[in-house]
Amino acid sequence: MNRKMLLWGLCLAAATLAATAQIRVERDASGKVVITNKGSKASARLEGSPSAPPLPALSPRLREEIRRKLQEACRERNLDYALVAALVQAESDFRPNVLSKKGAIGLMQLLPETAKRFGCKDPWDFEENIRGGTAFLAYLHDLFGGEIPLVLAGYNAGEEAVRKYGNRIPPYAETVRYVFRILEDYGRPALTARAKALLASPADYDRFYVPSRNVKPVYRLLYMHLDAKGVRHITDYPPSGVESTPIVFKDE
Repeated sequence: MNRKMLLWGLCLAAATLAATAQIRVERDASGKVVITNKGSKASARLEGSPSAPPLPALSPRLREEIRRKLQEACRERNLDYALVAALVQAESDFRPNVLSKKGAIGLMQLLPETAKRFGCKDPWDFEENIRGGTAFLAYLHDLFGGEIPLVLAGYNAGEEAVRKYGNRIPPYAETVRYVFRILEDYGRPALTARAKALLASPADYDRFYVPSRNVKPVYRLLYMHLDAKGVRHITDYPPSGVESTPIVFKDE
């Protein structure tokens, strides 16, 4: 499924989703497709709630297979598994079927264009997703000379954003939170100190990360199916008459 088809599928899904008053698909100011429940009845019901209803647990067998494939890919790319595992935890909670508001897909939350760039034909396939995500990380590792905070910032915001700010962590709230959340989970205080020194704006740690240190993404269950033309549709209820796949919407 290429990027055009994926985004077209999401847009087609909007009409169905709007009818349920749960979530909607729209384009932001930059033209990117965004899935949101802002202003919906579901959003009003969930306001003030710390989390959505619990998601189905992954089977121990699937979790072990994901861990094994991720370890293999890290060895092939000469990446630290503990760091990559912390990144995957932050990106998808180790779930292989996650879709974000920005259209990032799967275990390592690859945007369709990033997946294509690093040889991942189907980011919904967790093995391909791992290969694409670790290839991107290895590229960033080489690009930024092994500076882990910049590698993480580049994975989240793109390498051009890091370059734009003189090889420093861009002053974007999401990126700052992302970098320090992963480093805290990774458990390397020296790297956290290094990341603070690499902030484009030194005040960003206290401004963006500290207030949200304990805030976690909310994951919600949705359903995806392909129509006869191969276009993906996403609904917030199991559609009748078609075979659908449960996916997880990352709402943050």
